Amino acid sequence: MGGIVWALVIALADTPQQGKAGLIPLRIIGGSAQKIHQAFQILRREGLRALVKSWCGTPYGSGGAGTQPYELLLNLEQMDCMTSLENLLALRLAIRRGSPTLLGFAQALAEVRYHALPPCRWEDRYHYLTHAFIGWQKAGWGQWLPLGQKDLRPIHYITHHRQRYPGFRDWAFLRTLEAQLSQYPRYLISSEALADWLPALQDGDIVAFIAREEGLDVSHVGIFFWEEGRPTFAHAALKARQWVFGEDLCAYLDRRKAYIGGITVFRPNL
Repeated sequence: MGGIVWALVIALADTPQQGKAGLIPLRIIGGSAQKIHQAFQILRREGLRALVKSWCGTPYGSGGAGTQPYELLLNLEQMDCMTSLENLLALRLAIRRGSPTLLGFAQALAEVRYHALPPCRWEDRYHYLTHAFIGWQKAGWGQWLPLGQKDLRPIHYITHHRQRYPGFRDWAFLRTLEAQLSQYPRYLISSEALADWLPALQDGDIVAFIAREEGLDVSHVGIFFWEEGRPTFAHAALKARQWVFGEDLCAYLDRRKAYIGGITVFRPNL
């Protein structure tokens, strides 16, 4: 990605801005460019916790309606659990590279979001967090912590629910990918064993929630923080329809034990 030349074309204020990153067109929603600049300032001056708190109240959603394959969406006007995580890692990666700019963010986001650049098809995005953790660890951006017990569940959710992914075409690739991910060494901390493993968690860890639904690795993700000795996390909460800081981790798992079986943890080093 280091050789890609970036260029922006500014559009009207009330429409998505358009740009291009090599072969990757950009779609910049609303005031996201300014929000990215502000996020860089907070992250550099005050740190991760302050940035995550500053997102409180940000509406839930991906904002991706109408986005085409091969387009890179930049949107800090609203975030879901995965896009918020991608945004956060891209901000930190851009700072580590000494490029805390809109274009530096866009380049980092593309690398965080896709396992293949280009062409950035829908199929090339990290749809499974297992896939993302493997890719991010290989890139040197952190470590998937081997905490808890081995996770031996097969992964096949996307290919078994094709109707939910109407834009996908390369099903042979996806079947092969799912088979590979199913064989990768994975770990999970069950809800029942969480108390034993909590001392190992640190502020800024990524906590992914193990899905009980067959074929799915995780169903949600957030950022872990200790708050006055309590294990909490920040996340884009579907029920609250906004970004939330300080959600009690143990209480959250207890309320959702019918759908969530525990957590797995990735520790960024950015």
